Amino acid sequence: MTRRKINLWSKKLLIPLALLVVAIPIGILLLHLWGGWGKADEKSALVPKERGVVQQTGGVPGTEVGTGWSTKENPAEAVTEAVQMALEGKKYQVPDLAIIFATSGSDLRSILSKTQELLGEKTMVFGGTSDSRAVMTNKGFVRATQRAYEQALMEGKRGLALMTIKSKDIIFGVGSASFSDYRSPREASRAAALAALKKAGKSPEEKPRAALVTITIGSEEEAIGGIEEVLGKSTPILGGTAGGPALGVFGEKGIYDEGISLAVIYTDLPVGWTFEGGFDPVEARSGVVTKVNGQAIVEIDHRPALDVYNEWLDGKIDRLYKEIGKPDVIRDLLTLNPLYRKYVSSNRQTFFLFSHPWPKDSTLRDRSIMTSTRIKAGERIYLSRGTWETLLNRIGKLPRMAKTDRGLDPQVEPVLGIAFVCGGVLGAIPDTERDKMPVLINHATNGVPFIANFTWGEQGHFPGIGSKHGNLLTSFIFIAGKK
Repeated sequence: MTRRKINLWSKKLLIPLALLVVAIPIGILLLHLWGGWGKADEKSALVPKERGVVQQTGGVPGTEVGTGWSTKENPAEAVTEAVQMALEGKKYQVPDLAIIFATSGSDLRSILSKTQELLGEKTMVFGGTSDSRAVMTNKGFVRATQRAYEQALMEGKRGLALMTIKSKDIIFGVGSASFSDYRSPREASRAAALAALKKAGKSPEEKPRAALVTITIGSEEEAIGGIEEVLGKSTPILGGTAGGPALGVFGEKGIYDEGISLAVIYTDLPVGWTFEGGFDPVEARSGVVTKVNGQAIVEIDHRPALDVYNEWLDGKIDRLYKEIGKPDVIRDLLTLNPLYRKYVSSNRQTFFLFSHPWPKDSTLRDRSIMTSTRIKAGERIYLSRGTWETLLNRIGKLPRMAKTDRGLDPQVEPVLGIAFVCGGVLGAIPDTERDKMPVLINHATNGVPFIANFTWGEQGHFPGIGSKHGNLLTSFIFIAGKK
C-alpha cells in the first residue's frame, strides 16, 4: 500500500464506517431471509437452511461458482455437506477447481480423499489449513475454536469451507510439492509452478494473470523465489501461509505438512486484486536492524531489539508483563503495533510490508523479537499503529480496492472472490464483531460467491518490485464478468 493510500485511508475511515454501521443490520436481515444464516448455538455461527437460490455468476454464460461449508465432526460428512451445498442447483456437477480451507486440526487426508471421491479426478484441488478459529464464505463466518496459538479452546471443533468453479472462460492449473522431496523449498516451489502450468496446458512463456499459493510456515520467501523463477516478477502471487497450530496443504495425491499448494489462473475476463495492510505509519520511530538470528531480530541500532521496541511503545510491553504476565495479551498489543519495511519501485511508488512481532521469550529475559518474516541485518524497520475498527473496515473495502488498484471500472461485477486474511487480524477483531466480515464483503460484491482463509502469513504483489511475504495483511482477488 502506498503512503498516500494509507493516509487517505486514515482520513476517510470515519464516514464509510458510519455508513457500514447502518448497512450491517440490513445485510444481516437480508442474509437471514435468503437462507444463508441461522443460529445453531453459541459455538456455531451458521446452520444450513433451505438453499433453493442458485448463486449468480455476474452474467458470464458457461461459468458456475458455488460455495459450501460445514462444522460436522466427521470429515467425510463435512465434505459431503459442503459439496452438496456448493453444487446445489448447478448444471455442471464436476467443477474444474475445488478450493478447500479447513480449520487447523482437521483430518486433511480424509477431506482430500472424500473430495476426490465425490468430484472425481478431473477436478483439481487447491488449499490447506486455516487458523484453528474459523473459515469464511459469502454464506457467513464459520466458527471453530475460540482462540489460536497454544491457547486454543473448544479443541475438537472443526470448520470447512469449499468453493467450486466451472468455467469455459477461466483455465486453472494446480501444482503442489512436498519440501521433503526436494533439496530446498525454492526448488520444490519451482517444480510446483511448472506442474501447474503443465496442468493448465500452458508453457512457461505464457504467463498467468495470477498465481494463488498456500505455503507452510517458515519457507515463504524461498517459495516465492522459486515461483518467480518460473512465472517472473511481474506475475502477481497472492495467498497465505497455512493456518495453525497444526497445519498442512493439499497435494494431488496426499497432504504435505511442509510444502506448497499452487494454482495458476488464465482468463480474458477482468481480474482485480489487492494486497493491503490497514495500519498508520509512525515514521518518527524507526531503526536499523543490526543483528538477527534466523527470524529473530536480536538488535536494533546495536541495542536489544525488545528494549527499542518497548521504548517505541512508551514502555507498554514491560508494563503489561508486570501487570498481567500473559503472553497472549502482549501479542495482542503488538498485533496493533506491527513493524514494517518500505519498498520503493522504479516509478517512485512506495509500498509498506508489515511484520507481526512478539517477544521470543515469554518471560522477556531474552530481549529478542520474533517475526514470521525474514528481516535482514541492515534493513530499516518502522513502527505502525492500528485499531480493530480500522482492520474490520479494511476487510469490507477489499473488493472495491481490488478494482481501483487495478484501474477497473467501479461498475464491473465480480463472478467470484478469494481472500487470504491474517489470523492476527482475526484475533484483533472482537469475537462479537467477526460475523460482520462476510456481510461487509457481500455488501461490496453484491453477494457473489467468495471464500476466505485465515492465514499465519500473507503473500502478495508490489507492482514494479515483485511478490513479497508479510504479516497482518490481506490478499484479495476477484474475477469479474465481461465488460
